[in-house]
Amino acid sequence: MWSLRPRRPYSNLMSVFQETVKRVFDIFGAITALLLLSPLIVMFFFLATLVCERPLLRRVKRYDLNDRAFDVWQFRSTIVRPEEGLSLLRQILRNTDINEMLLFLNVLRGDMSLVGPHPLTTPSSKVYGARFAADDLDRVKPGLVSWAQVRARSDEANSLRRRIDADCDYLANRSLSFDLKILFLAMFSRGTYS
Repeated sequence: MWSLRPRRPYSNLMSVFQETVKRVFDIFGAITALLLLSPLIVMFFFLATLVCERPLLRRVKRYDLNDRAFDVWQFRSTIVRPEEGLSLLRQILRNTDINEMLLFLNVLRGDMSLVGPHPLTTPSSKVYGARFAADDLDRVKPGLVSWAQVRARSDEANSLRRRIDADCDYLANRSLSFDLKILFLAMFSRGTYS
């Protein structure tokens, strides 16, 4: 399985000031993104009313690294008449991650950050707790963009292992400059984890 490295405190890499700057940047980034994307969100919502099952939004449970659950909203991509095959709208939704746009609301609420380990679909604190103290994990929010996302490809056979290793690498080296590097790299890479 995964190598159990000794627990390393990383909290000294981000001071209270840096954590505050990160939160302000998250709020500013989320508001800016929602304002810029709002025409696209409204247009997609209108088009989705024509072909997608109702309700158009679905609530999905996600977990942080300490297994705290929170809800995220996504556009439903189930087509009313599946016998017609994938509609153009559904292809656009799946290929552009439009349903991920609503995660900016979670950033505003404080459930997530712009950068951090990707939110988990199942409780997995034992994997991360073997490498980091629970108090350290409490300080990190899941992110819209993760180091694992820009480093690994979702089609790799061992992508889960690489994702966890990359998340742990992020935790051990967390800083504002590292976050900016991840955001920059995310603009030029493509990879998502559901």
